[in-house]
Amino acid sequence: MHVLALTTGAELKNWILIVAGNVFMAFLAVRAIGCFIKDDYGKMITLAVMAVFVGALVWVPDGVKVVLTGVWDKVSGSA
Repeated sequence: MHVLALTTGAELKNWILIVAGNVFMAFLAVRAIGCFIKDDYGKMITLAVMAVFVGALVWVPDGVKVVLTGVWDKVSGSA
């Protein structure tokens, strides 16, 4: 007999973040190639910046949380 234990859902959250993040990164790569073909370098740079931010959120979420919390503390004056 198997006993089903409750989980926190951390594994599911991590899986969803990785899959959705990788799909979004692939979408950004395809868009960047289209911008390169059309010689729209400004849009391509914007997509690259977005890709770095999304990549950081997907692969280092705790580090991004620490950085954004620090920025918010500086902006709000609580630190």
